[in-house]
Amino acid sequence: MNGNPPPSGASGKILNAAMAGILAVDSGRTTLDDWLDRDAPPELRRTLAHLLLTVYRRKVFLEGVLERFCSRPPRPELHALLLTAMTQAAFQSAIAPESAANVAVSVASIREKGFVNAILRRFLREKPQPESRPEQVLPPFPCARWKKRFSAEELNGFTNAFLGEAEFTFRMEQDYSPDFPCDAVASPGKFRFFRSADPGAVLNSEAFRQGYLYVQDPAASMAPSLANGGEKSILDLCAAPGGKTLMLAELAAPGAKIIAADVSARRQEQTRTNFALRKLLAEVLVSSPEEVSGEFDLVLADVPCSNTGVFRRRPDALYRFSGESLIRAVTLQKKILDAAVPRIKQGGALIYSTCSIEEEEDSRQVRGFLERHPEFRLAEERLLLPGPDHDGAYAAKLIRS
Repeated sequence: MNGNPPPSGASGKILNAAMAGILAVDSGRTTLDDWLDRDAPPELRRTLAHLLLTVYRRKVFLEGVLERFCSRPPRPELHALLLTAMTQAAFQSAIAPESAANVAVSVASIREKGFVNAILRRFLREKPQPESRPEQVLPPFPCARWKKRFSAEELNGFTNAFLGEAEFTFRMEQDYSPDFPCDAVASPGKFRFFRSADPGAVLNSEAFRQGYLYVQDPAASMAPSLANGGEKSILDLCAAPGGKTLMLAELAAPGAKIIAADVSARRQEQTRTNFALRKLLAEVLVSSPEEVSGEFDLVLADVPCSNTGVFRRRPDALYRFSGESLIRAVTLQKKILDAAVPRIKQGGALIYSTCSIEEEEDSRQVRGFLERHPEFRLAEERLLLPGPDHDGAYAAKLIRS
């Protein structure tokens, strides 16, 4: 990355890998989740996940420090190096602050070693303290929008949730009780959720191996819970990796026809794995909503969105959120909703859902759909704001009369 041999030892490998992750995410080529899943060194994934999540939770503060310390913005590689080293020094205990600075200097290019050393020594000497005000924590674009719409109390709640680590939560099938330590979590839907302070015990349990539990946030249950139950035919238009399809299958009639469609062939491989583990006989299609045929009692459109409701688990999403990205999301959602119409039987239902808390993607999108398709009526809608125990989400149930 910088023309020098990388420093030996785990610390140098972690720093170089973290820099690569920041560069990939900030360039818009990938999301943090995808980078960790596909590109992070497997043996460092857990360490890098904790480090990079902290970088993005503290990025507004850290970039404010760099703006004060630097006469001009550092180039991207140097920016990533400094962000990582300052995060390790200020917010992590796995490496001593002085050691974090030393490793960063060793990674820097020869002509930039003095600059990196000066910035980090000043950071260690002055020990700037992060503030907890929303403006000092949340990225500028979502913060400005939310200040106009939400109360000060709600905005402070978002800020605290953004800074906090999301708990490890999972859904348990209705007829199975966990045989390992865990606590029940309130759910906004019809399904049972639990939290555990020991993810390893959960992932190594017999319940997980047998497919009786699924790792996800309780907010994910809100949309499937709008189903009546007993449906004989179900289509999930944006299904991968299949978590919501599995919930709908639990509520469906025995032997129901279930189709899970998605445009991503890679993510549909995970859908197939999840279905096979849980012995769900459903058809998995790699196709766009326009390419699916047939009519169904229930269609779920859990559409791509801005992800502003899931910032506890994906803090990098708020840095991708902009006016332009919102327009792109709304346009795609409209296209998917309109494509769903021919797939819904008379008297059938369309469940529309996002993991966004933006009105343009949620209630306004639904109102626009009803204006274009007056044969539908709104039966129910719900908005769940992010909190300490769950992500944010929106769901609406539309009936074709």
